[in-house]
Amino acid sequence: MEVNKLKILVVSDSLSNAKYFENTITRSLLETEVYIAQDLAQCIKLARIKEPDVILIDISMSDEKSLKISRTIKEDKILYFTPMLFVTDLEADRELRNEAIRAGAEAFLVKPVDDAILITQLVALAKIKERNILLNMQHDELEALVERRTCELRNEIIERRKFEIDLLKSEELLRTYIEKAPMGIFVIDAKGKYIEVNEMACQLMGRAREEVLTLSLADYLTPLCLEKGMLGFHELSRKGFIDAEYLVRKKGDQDYWINLRAAKINDNCFIAFCVDISDRKEKEARVEYLSYHDSLTGAYNRAFYEEEIKKLEREENLPCSVIISDVNGLKLTNDTLGHAAGDRVLVETKRILSMHLRSGDILARVGGDEFSILLPRTSNQESQEIVHRIWMSFQGFKVDLSRIPMKISISLGFATKTKITESFSYISKLAEDSMYRNKLLERESFHSNLLETLRVTLFERSHETEEHASRMSHLSNKLGLAMGLGKDDLNDLKLLSSLHDIGKISIDNSILAKPGKLTDDEWLEIKKHPGIGYRIAMTSPELRSIAEYILCHHERWDGAGYPQGLSGEKIPLLSRVISIVDAYDAMTNDRTYRKALTKQAAISEIYNHSGSQFDPEIVTLFLTLV
Repeated sequence: MEVNKLKILVVSDSLSNAKYFENTITRSLLETEVYIAQDLAQCIKLARIKEPDVILIDISMSDEKSLKISRTIKEDKILYFTPMLFVTDLEADRELRNEAIRAGAEAFLVKPVDDAILITQLVALAKIKERNILLNMQHDELEALVERRTCELRNEIIERRKFEIDLLKSEELLRTYIEKAPMGIFVIDAKGKYIEVNEMACQLMGRAREEVLTLSLADYLTPLCLEKGMLGFHELSRKGFIDAEYLVRKKGDQDYWINLRAAKINDNCFIAFCVDISDRKEKEARVEYLSYHDSLTGAYNRAFYEEEIKKLEREENLPCSVIISDVNGLKLTNDTLGHAAGDRVLVETKRILSMHLRSGDILARVGGDEFSILLPRTSNQESQEIVHRIWMSFQGFKVDLSRIPMKISISLGFATKTKITESFSYISKLAEDSMYRNKLLERESFHSNLLETLRVTLFERSHETEEHASRMSHLSNKLGLAMGLGKDDLNDLKLLSSLHDIGKISIDNSILAKPGKLTDDEWLEIKKHPGIGYRIAMTSPELRSIAEYILCHHERWDGAGYPQGLSGEKIPLLSRVISIVDAYDAMTNDRTYRKALTKQAAISEIYNHSGSQFDPEIVTLFLTLV
């Protein structure tokens, strides 16, 4: 498909809007043909004649018109694979988006539309159409191939049955075949009694051959499959062939699954072939489990949750409540302590939420950090009590994350459906709004607690100490006053003194505490901490003002620093200040990898690196102070 030679149908009841899209498209895709329709009839007529690659629907017309066009196109066999791009005046609300998606929309753009994005979206959708058409053709070919192969397999089965009947002409030949076969083979009579078995069948049953020959088919089946097994035996007698799966029992009450294929030799003789398929059944069960469960927490997933919502849309389930919960600061936890720590928070959150589930309640992880609980036949008052108990369970609970005791903070909201006419999407929106109101109230407390935990942990895991932070704060404040910095800069400088290395919290402790020289790989890990610290600071309102200073505190005046290689005055002023103060304090105090230098030796080092590592003007002022 040539990108410039597309066919685009623009549907809009505003001719000026349609012309705008036409001009934008033809200007970027020179050989593209653009057709304009202003109503449903004209749209369908043009689409059937021209068979466009993409249909662009301007949703400035009424929502119902737009959705009707979308549904009509998707119901048309000719136009079924034609993708639709909706362009909206404002960010569509959730209900409109859901309706549009159910009506067949593949993509959305919000006005004012970025021309480049519009063109990119149109080209991408055209490629999707081409791919879907190809997949459909392949599907048809595959169905034909399956049909042919089914016929072949049917013929193979018939031929095999003939072959097996021929084998029965010689009892000795049959016995030899049975004994050497790599699968369980047995022969039974019309009453289901075992006449002959091979060694593999005895192994599957966990019994000696002599014992098996005293039993019947019913002794081998579990109670769960006994009725199915008897029906299968009658079908075998009537049709002459069966292929089925049964749960059977080995001696010692060990259950396992077999695939059994049996053929009728005569009215009083049947031969069966069986193999152990327990591993396959276990994998199938696992796949089925994962299709409705979250693999991390074990809670139900969003697909199952939405299916259950449909089932609850009945009068007998009212009142029906929804609790929506959101784990506070999960991104910050992932950024600071790693995704394994974030996963641990999610697992513990699910465990605590599960403690409050009653029979019939449904807990699902519906988003990255969001859990929802469906409470059938539960009033608003009962829901409020459950929410309170959940909230109390999280108070005082701390989870150990990389040897850091961290409190899990969760925001909760709930709402109750009392009328059958109320939609679950509306009730969920009320619960979500309630949850977000609570999140705003808890955010400040959560971030304060988290930052204090991170700060204490930083002091515990690295050479940074409270004394180091105190000395840094005193010296940087003294230097800041001498430089004439304002109150806000002095406050930022004080905060920066204790938290400039906050990114080290995510560095492995063996690297931070290593007494010898770091390897190249270890040094690369260390150099990540300014960027990590920057991301931590940007997620916290209390630290956002110093985020850039944290990012740049290892830059050098000559541009040889990291992580950005900034030089001179391109480095933020407070980053230049803290780098001098940090270097001086580090040199004049013991570290794991070396003893402290004398004050005079440290001053000489600072002076020698003036104009290379450090800002020369700040160095001059700093040396007069120390």
